[in-house]
Amino acid sequence: MLTADASSQAIQNARANDFNLSRMRNRAMIQRFHRAGCLVRVPSHTRFYYLHFIPSAYRYLRPWTKLFLDRLSREYHARFGQRLRVTSLVRTVALQRRLDRRNSNAAAATGPYRSSHLTGATLDISKRFMNPRGQRWMRRVLFRLKQNGYLYAVEEFEQPTFHVMVYPTYRQYVDGLAHHAPAPEDTD
Repeated sequence: MLTADASSQAIQNARANDFNLSRMRNRAMIQRFHRAGCLVRVPSHTRFYYLHFIPSAYRYLRPWTKLFLDRLSREYHARFGQRLRVTSLVRTVALQRRLDRRNSNAAAATGPYRSSHLTGATLDISKRFMNPRGQRWMRRVLFRLKQNGYLYAVEEFEQPTFHVMVYPTYRQYVDGLAHHAPAPEDTD
């Protein structure tokens, strides 16, 4: 369902290129993108999710990815009474290089297999403390949205997370919900 394979990084990079998403080279670039409205600030905690060990300089996402996080975490909280634990948001090349040196599961910082976290469109949702029923629900929701072309998601096991790259088209999906059936997040 959400299994990573050798093509996972290439697929994410191709989609980033299709959507013309810049990769964050450094923290100054994150700040420029924030001032331009291309990245939005993510609070360290809300009623529905919290950021786990994410430094302040990296608490940013693309607006549509933040919309996804807000909707998904609100629905998860309503169903399971727990907040989502988010372990990664935007990254810079330097941060990705540091992760790559200490984590064999980390993607490269440059090249065709670089991490999609550099775009600000990707986040990691921890499975730690998530009960089995919540994990099954998360898999179903992410799989449906992946099938419909609104995101790319893989389930990681070395680092127990759901790695999710949200596409800009997710915003149109949400806009269409007001005129159509309930969202996949809203169904069992």
